[in-house]
Amino acid sequence: MGAETIVWINPDESRAVADAPAALRAMGYGVIESTLAAAPRLAADLRVLPTSACWDEAALRAACAGDRRPTLVLAHDAAAEAVALEVCDLRDEIVRAPQSAHHLAARLDRLMRRDRDSAWQHRDTLTGLLNRRAFGQRLRKALEEMLPGEVRGLLRLDLDHFKRLNDECGHAVGDQLLRSAAESLAAGSSPEDAIGRVGGDEFVLLLTRYDLQTLLNDARALLRRLSAPIEVPSTGHSLVLTASAGLTVLRPHLSEVEVMRQADAAMYEAKGAGRDRLMCFENSVSGGNAPDIDADLERFTEVTKVFSDRLARIVGDMGRRLVEGARRQALQDALTGTHNRRYFDERLAREVTQAQRSGRPLALALLDIDNFHGINAGYGWPSGDIVLREFAALAGGNVRLVDWLARYGGEEFCIVLPDTPVEAALAVMERIRVAVAAATFVATDGRSIGVTVSIGLAMLSAEDGAPVALIDRAGRACLSAKAAGKNRVVLADGGV
Repeated sequence: MGAETIVWINPDESRAVADAPAALRAMGYGVIESTLAAAPRLAADLRVLPTSACWDEAALRAACAGDRRPTLVLAHDAAAEAVALEVCDLRDEIVRAPQSAHHLAARLDRLMRRDRDSAWQHRDTLTGLLNRRAFGQRLRKALEEMLPGEVRGLLRLDLDHFKRLNDECGHAVGDQLLRSAAESLAAGSSPEDAIGRVGGDEFVLLLTRYDLQTLLNDARALLRRLSAPIEVPSTGHSLVLTASAGLTVLRPHLSEVEVMRQADAAMYEAKGAGRDRLMCFENSVSGGNAPDIDADLERFTEVTKVFSDRLARIVGDMGRRLVEGARRQALQDALTGTHNRRYFDERLAREVTQAQRSGRPLALALLDIDNFHGINAGYGWPSGDIVLREFAALAGGNVRLVDWLARYGGEEFCIVLPDTPVEAALAVMERIRVAVAAATFVATDGRSIGVTVSIGLAMLSAEDGAPVALIDRAGRACLSAKAAGKNRVVLADGGV
C-alpha cells in the first residue's frame, strides 16, 4: 500500500519534521506535511493527526470531525484519546503515541482497506460522499417519511467549466478540486443533511429546514462556499470554483425520479442564465411518465414548461411578495430583525421533539442584557433601541447557520443550538459574552455605552417533558449569573 498519499499534521507553521514521516516516505508512502488549517485543501488519501497539533479540547474535537478522509489519530495522552474515541467515526483509527513506523504503516493499511470496503458499498471512492445509489435510497426514505409541516429540499450542483479545468490542469488536480468541493459542502451543511456525488462533477444535497426562506438562504450559502480559492500545490497557484445549482422542494406525492428531474431542470436553467447562480423549481405539478417519448418533443415540452413557469412567476410575484411579507412580519421582531416570540415557541417545540426522537444534544441559552433599564434611563429610549439592534446583530453573527436567535422579551434573547454538546455550547456563549463586552455601542448623542450580558445555558435532558422545562432551567441559570455579579455564563443544574 506504499503508493498511498498521506497528509501529516504538524503542530504549527514551523513544520518540524519528526522521524515517523521520513520513515514512512522510505516505505514508499507519499507524505505531505501540513498545518491543520491548510490540510483540508491538500490532495491526499489518508490523514495522520497528532493530538499535539490541537491547542485545546475544542480544537481537537473540531479537528477530528472536520475532515472526511480516513484519519489515524495519534493521542499524546489518555484525555486526548478519550476525546478522539468520542468524536471520530468508524472509518478512523486512534492509537497512543509514540508508535513505530512499521506499526503506523500497518494501521494506515488497515484504514485504507476498511475505507475501500465501505466505499464500495455506499460511498463515492474519491470524495467519501454518498454514491448515487445510496443517495437515492436516502431520498426515497425522506419522501416516504416526511412529517406534516416539514420543509425539505433537494439541491443539485454542477461545477462550472470543470471539464476545461480538468483538461488544462490534469486529472490529479481535477480530483483535488472535487474533494475540496465535497469538503466545502460538508463543512457548510447541517449534520442532518445528506450529501452525495451523482456524476463526474455533480453533487446533490438533501436539506431539512424549518421554513422555505431558511432553505433558500442555506442553499445560497452553500453555493457561496464553493467560490473560496483552492490551493493547488502542483500548479503553484490557487483556483476558484463556481457552480450552477437547482433547488426543488420535496412533496410527499413526488417520486425520487421526479424530484431529481425538477432539480436537474432548475440547475440547467441556472447554467443557461449565465452560471454561478441558484435557480428554484417552483412548479410542483408533475407530468405523466412516457419513457418512449420522442426526444425533440420532450425537449419542446421542457422549454414550454420553463416559459410557463416563468410566466406563472411573473403573474404571481406580487402576490407572493405580499404573502411572504405578511408571514415575515408575523414571525419577525420588528426592531431587531430576529425571530420573535411566536416563532421561538413554535420552532422550539419542533427542535425538542426532533432532539428527543434522534437522541442528539440540544442547547438553549437565555441572554439578558445587563442594566438595560439604566441604559434607557441614562441615554434615552432611542439609544436603548440601538443597543438592542446591535446586540442582536452581534449575537447572530457568532453562531452557525443551523443555530438560531430569537427575541424572547424586552432585553432578553434566546439562542438555540441543535446537535451541540455542552462544551461547544459553553464556548459559543463565552465567545458572545466577550464580544459584547468588547464592542462599542454609541448613543444617539455620540456617547459610548458599556454593555455586558448575563447568559444562562441549559441542555435538553430526559426529564424535560416539554420545552417550557428547558426554558425554565435556562432562565434560572441566567438569574444565577445576574446574582453572581453579571457579565458571565452559567450552566444550568449547578455547572458553571
